Amino acid sequence: MPRKKPSTISLPVVANTATDLHRPWKDGGGLVHVDAVYHVPDVHPSNDGPWATEADKIAWTDPMSGYGCIIRRNPEGGHLQGYVSVPPGHPLFGRESGTLTGITIGVHGGLDYSAACEDWEDEDRSVCHPNGVPPGFQQGVHRNEAADDDAWWFGFSCNQRTDLLPEDARRPRGSRTPAFGVDDPTYKTEAFVYGECVRLAAQLKAIEEGRDPRSADPGSTIIAPSDTEYRR
Repeated sequence: MPRKKPSTISLPVVANTATDLHRPWKDGGGLVHVDAVYHVPDVHPSNDGPWATEADKIAWTDPMSGYGCIIRRNPEGGHLQGYVSVPPGHPLFGRESGTLTGITIGVHGGLDYSAACEDWEDEDRSVCHPNGVPPGFQQGVHRNEAADDDAWWFGFSCNQRTDLLPEDARRPRGSRTPAFGVDDPTYKTEAFVYGECVRLAAQLKAIEEGRDPRSADPGSTIIAPSDTEYRR
């Protein structure tokens, strides 16, 4: 299998300061420690919005399940996507998301992604956990042994009919065609996607342990006012 190629994106890409590696995602503003944060200029939306201060890829290890997790920005719509990996031996390892008939997994919009690590892609935008030090970077990132190149990733996207995409926000509100039954689509932030990744990881862990994933589903992530205020 081909290995990861050196990143061709101009610096800065990897943010490894103590502040960047602790994200205020928990209820009440509690901090979550992450393994790596990437800012990718040619992926990041150029227009104003709550995404302006967000990263474009964040990788961490979910402490409850031990699974690798990623938040990544879609380069087309500018929206965020969430991913959780399972190791070899997991009952769903290698399964396509469209073949999970009879297995109820609750996550925003439903699962729409399943694949092995994209270890041929640049690390700052791949669906693959950090692996060593990219050439040219002085600070390293931490490898998650639970999410190595044998990991199988499941993912979801925040481009549903209730979601506002940064690309859509470029157009005047009156020129957009509203989704049926949705008056005000809202942008789903890093904090929202983090909550859904934790939710997905809990259900995948239940499956690994032979339990019904519905018993481990805490329900949809609650959107705080700061997550819903951008509608224009």
